[in-house]
Amino acid sequence: MDTISSGKKIQGNSIFLEEPELDGFYGLAVRIDRVLLNQKTRFQHLVVAEAGPLGRVLLLDGNIQVTEFDESGYHEMLAHVPLLTHPDPRRVLVVGGGDGGALREVLKHPGVEHVDLCEIDEAVIRASRQYLPGLAASFDDPRVALHIADGIQYVRDHPHSWDVILVDSSDPEGPAEGIFKESFYRSIKEALHPSGIAVTQCESAFLFEQLIRKIFAFLPHIFPMIGYYLTLVPTYTSGIIGFAFCSLGPNPIKNVPEPNRVKCLKGLHYYSPALHRATFALPRRFLDLLPNDQDGHGAIVLNRVPMER
Repeated sequence: MDTISSGKKIQGNSIFLEEPELDGFYGLAVRIDRVLLNQKTRFQHLVVAEAGPLGRVLLLDGNIQVTEFDESGYHEMLAHVPLLTHPDPRRVLVVGGGDGGALREVLKHPGVEHVDLCEIDEAVIRASRQYLPGLAASFDDPRVALHIADGIQYVRDHPHSWDVILVDSSDPEGPAEGIFKESFYRSIKEALHPSGIAVTQCESAFLFEQLIRKIFAFLPHIFPMIGYYLTLVPTYTSGIIGFAFCSLGPNPIKNVPEPNRVKCLKGLHYYSPALHRATFALPRRFLDLLPNDQDGHGAIVLNRVPMER
């Protein structure tokens, strides 16, 4: 019988049990073949392991962040939905994203001239460079500037700096806790150029109902257009993950992706123009977590009152 390992002690040749959600009733189990890296960084517990057909897996504090098997569903949708909605994205910021996957997708857009990536834990970048080269090769692109810093403070210190901001964070605990607060979203707004777009990792609507209600209670007071959209990632508990879409103008439903821009995106495994629109169509139980003034397309919300200053 296989031995059982947890986030506190991940072992090779064992069944890894991620910390369960829903008051301990529901979780994820993955068989680990071999542990390649196991270290305590300044900020968190970092593990890279091999897991059969899932390929290499990166975990932080016992939670799966990336597997080679399904990372495209997360990184492609995080990056391409906002970048293809924006008419001319040239300067982009990635907050977090130390594995390099979101950065890899951003750099597929030839019109992007400069990308800042701000990661608080340099050890994540080093681990990805060594063990996940399919994601981390993006760090060597000359358009990229790496910043090892607190992303919350970095955004606050750079107003009016980017066309698109992507927040590729872990769960709302430890170093990522402040990324889910209203004050950070207000800093994001100030850091965008006019008509800019920000997309943030916004958890599974099956598992984090209270968090999503809280975020979408304050978002209408900050951005003139907001939305919630989904992607499928089997190795995230519940199999889905959501994103908060925050726009100072461009509409992801009405701004149909230009075919020539889509053709430039090589090596796609998940994103498609049809999915770009469909991803905003939500089940009723998810719509119930959001403000009520949808425009008929699912989760897109258009503000009809002036935003707070």
